[in-house]
Amino acid sequence: MKYIQFTKKENEIMDILWKHDVAMSANDIKLASKDLSINTIQQTLQKLLEIKYIKVAGIGQNKKAITRLYRPVISEAQYVNSFIGEDTRAKISAYFVEHTNDLEMIEQLKKLIQEKEKELKSMSLS
Repeated sequence: MKYIQFTKKENEIMDILWKHDVAMSANDIKLASKDLSINTIQQTLQKLLEIKYIKVAGIGQNKKAITRLYRPVISEAQYVNSFIGEDTRAKISAYFVEHTNDLEMIEQLKKLIQEKEKELKSMSLS
């Protein structure tokens, strides 16, 4: 799926939502942002809702007010992936493997590759 590119404000809000693993209110986002006003945050959240990049994940309470809680619908990886081609993805993956010193990450990648191989082999036998 191809996504539209974020504005600077949309990107800042999405970065905050992606970095926090909980649904957040506009006020929570304000506290986590560098310099966005609450009005800008609320307007940007409305636009992100309209284009279906976020969803209302629940209702929370902020001091005395009831507030909506927001969560991303798309992951950061899905968003970035939509802007790069297959060849570039392969090059990025190879570059990461060649330059990482994180043994745990290599093990996770190995496991993902093995699972994908099994999936593809079982599909070809069907």
